[in-house]
Amino acid sequence: MPTALQLANRILRQERNLQPLYAQLENNLFDPRYLRAVQTLRSLQARQINILTTLVDELEEEQPPAPRDKYYAQHILQMGENLMILAREYNTTVSEIRRVNPGLPAQPQPGQIINLPIEIPEPPEDSFRYIVRRGDTLSAIARRFNTDVDTLVRLNNIGDPDVIFPGRILIIPRS
Repeated sequence: MPTALQLANRILRQERNLQPLYAQLENNLFDPRYLRAVQTLRSLQARQINILTTLVDELEEEQPPAPRDKYYAQHILQMGENLMILAREYNTTVSEIRRVNPGLPAQPQPGQIINLPIEIPEPPEDSFRYIVRRGDTLSAIARRFNTDVDTLVRLNNIGDPDVIFPGRILIIPRS
């Protein structure tokens, strides 16, 4: 699903591409009634292009730069989940999720990796990622990978070690 910025740009391009057609139409009309109608259309289109240009400029200003020096916890969107559900699960807002996911489509699809507005330390080089499954607990994951809950909490900035959600991507240190 395209973003508002992408849609506005697409409409703007299409309107600009129509300008020569309006000019050709105007040049091929001789009846003053029709000529006035086309001139009115051209005037309206010029205003529409100005408004769209302003909209595109404002939408571009609102686009946050992609975070480059920060690491965020991640979640793989599960079937039946949406950004509102993620915001509720991770005690944040949809706008915060969108802020750390520039270019995220309006309707993200299951399987899509979503950055969460939860900063984590830079993952150690000797680590790997694990996707939380239904029924997993942090203590069971820690046992499975020969580490401890405190390390997982620290590496993944987990607020409540008793609450993890399927789809959350955890950084696990190699033992």
